[in-house]
Amino acid sequence: MKLYTLVLILLLLMIIIPDIFFYRKLRNNNTKPVFIMLHLLFPVFFSIFFIYIKVEMAHMHNFRVVWWVMWLYFFFLLIYIPKLLHIITYFINYLFKKKSGRDLRFLNPVRIILSSFIVIFMLVSAYITPRNYEVTNVEIPVAGLPAAFNNFRIVQLSDIHLGSWNRDPQQFDPIVKLVNAQEADMIVFTGDMVNNFATETYGWDSAFHQLHARYAKFAVLGNHDYGDYTHWKSEFDRSENKRRIMLAIERFGFRLLLNENAVVHKDSDSLIVAGVENWGKSETYRYSKLDKAIEGIADSIRFILLSHDPNQWDAEIVGKNNIALTLSGHTHAAQSGIRIAGKLFSPASFVFKRWSGLYQEGDQYLYVNRGVGYIGLPMMMGVRPEITVITLKSMK
Repeated sequence: MKLYTLVLILLLLMIIIPDIFFYRKLRNNNTKPVFIMLHLLFPVFFSIFFIYIKVEMAHMHNFRVVWWVMWLYFFFLLIYIPKLLHIITYFINYLFKKKSGRDLRFLNPVRIILSSFIVIFMLVSAYITPRNYEVTNVEIPVAGLPAAFNNFRIVQLSDIHLGSWNRDPQQFDPIVKLVNAQEADMIVFTGDMVNNFATETYGWDSAFHQLHARYAKFAVLGNHDYGDYTHWKSEFDRSENKRRIMLAIERFGFRLLLNENAVVHKDSDSLIVAGVENWGKSETYRYSKLDKAIEGIADSIRFILLSHDPNQWDAEIVGKNNIALTLSGHTHAAQSGIRIAGKLFSPASFVFKRWSGLYQEGDQYLYVNRGVGYIGLPMMMGVRPEITVITLKSMK
């Protein structure tokens, strides 16, 4: 989990500005030194914490440290956002009073109400929303779909990020129940099984073995499944970590598609599913080889592609009309958003062209799943984790 220099500066400013303000108020009110010292504990702790993350985090290979870091980020925001709100309202009142000679009396109750709302919203976003799974049903018409695959049900999971679950497989039980209730013909997992480390997969076998599909379970790797977000002592260590992650995914019961394709048989018909490794935001971390993944598939055969990163759809997939449906994840819908008139708006739209839900170009479709896990902050604000149920339909 990298902490970029600009982010570090912003976080330190979030500490310095409000705490200098409150320190001066405490001094001016002749507060006892012991209480001033207690007040300074938080800024000192968080300043040291953020500097430590910047300098050492990339060298830490204990996934539980990542878990603690995410929650400390959360509690930092829980404390300092209300502090900043207090300062903003204080200076609004200060400027108004300087100009008019009187106070804006309504600002104090507004500050209290807003601060209370923010704290409650953040607590709900951390402790309730991430466990409030949404099952989304989508029908996809596919020209040339083999007759036996009409009404074929595909359940898509994505972005589990096992390290964020703190090795508690019981938390996965609601997902197992929801997935199995869909009576899937096929289950697909579209990447990011872990945050970084193979050790995150330990103890999860029995939970994944409870996921049932009639015909097949497939998976692809996501950007976090390569261990690229940490420093390794050697290339061997990095490769060994990736190898163990891949073995775990297959041990969980998935056929891992590494730039290759497989055939699902039903009755006398068959459906091809291809899977690419992660597309990546730069050539250095781009492992996808689409041509290799679809090698041997006739141009007349329409098939399904699993690709973790939806950016690949516009870059390489649109126009390859035999790729009828692409299933992706990766974006998490930025773990934040708001629904207005049934439509979801999210900051993810500033980063990704395709970031959540169903997209269509001609007779090609892309579905971007929001994922069932989280990374960075242990919260989902206004968006729920998602399990997608896709029903294939023959076009008449």
